[in-house]
Amino acid sequence: METELKLLLTGVNHHHLVDALSEHGQVLGESRHYLINRYFDTPALDLRRMDIGLRVRQKGLAREQTIKTAGTSVAGVHSRPEYNLDLEGDWPDLRAFPAGVWQGADVAELQRQLQQQFATNFERHAIELLLADGTRLEVALDQGQVLAAGRSDAIDELELELIEGSLASALTLAQGLAQRFALRLGRASKAARGYRLAGLQPPMALETEAAPSLAQGLAAWQANESVLLAGGAAACQALVTQFSALTQALMATEPALAMRLGALGQSLMDAEDPERRLRALLANPGYGQAQLALLARVLAQEPE
Repeated sequence: METELKLLLTGVNHHHLVDALSEHGQVLGESRHYLINRYFDTPALDLRRMDIGLRVRQKGLAREQTIKTAGTSVAGVHSRPEYNLDLEGDWPDLRAFPAGVWQGADVAELQRQLQQQFATNFERHAIELLLADGTRLEVALDQGQVLAAGRSDAIDELELELIEGSLASALTLAQGLAQRFALRLGRASKAARGYRLAGLQPPMALETEAAPSLAQGLAAWQANESVLLAGGAAACQALVTQFSALTQALMATEPALAMRLGALGQSLMDAEDPERRLRALLANPGYGQAQLALLARVLAQEPE
């Protein structure tokens, strides 16, 4: 089971970020690789319909095929089963994976119909980090591109994957980094971004109604943020709606956080160009600090 916290970066100096990571824990090892990743599915997107992501990764001369199956996601925290197998050649071999993965589908037919749908190519600076409480993380600092249908989208993100220990410690690390760097929670995986860029998945849906819970409110915040950044002008009012609902929900218990969220909503309401204003907010560490504070509140409400 893979559990990770995905963070998107805005104008962050990677060298300074790596230095900051070493200040927060003991570096047990690190490496740099250029990773070429090709994602596969059938023309009818049978794997996507089964919540399966299929990838072939090339690192130097080595190749590995990976399947990620359905899991859970809360804002930027992702947990999902993952299967990694060495591969000879460039094409996936579905028969090598456990039979139960395929949910009774005809594996031979899936194999016959496979085709490459998109790619994600990026440089990864990987760091194994030991935190003071014994939590071990695989930290991945990725920079590159999603490539699909003749289009591209930038990758600039930090992933904190839990090897052992506490997810709360990983979140505390993220909050510490957010004091110095402009980062925010990443809701969509690289695969989901690829499917959307290729036109194989609908755009992120706009959340226009006030969310009934903090977790849903945070997810709606991220969804509307993505729509506004993609040029959806109507997303401004929808995003302000979520800020307003979260402000009201938090005022009694977390007044400082509630006021910060209210200020974000007001800033967008006052802007002549909300998309431009949002991009300016993303470059300010305070935006990510507010998201991470809300995520901490959401996770604190979850049952043990």
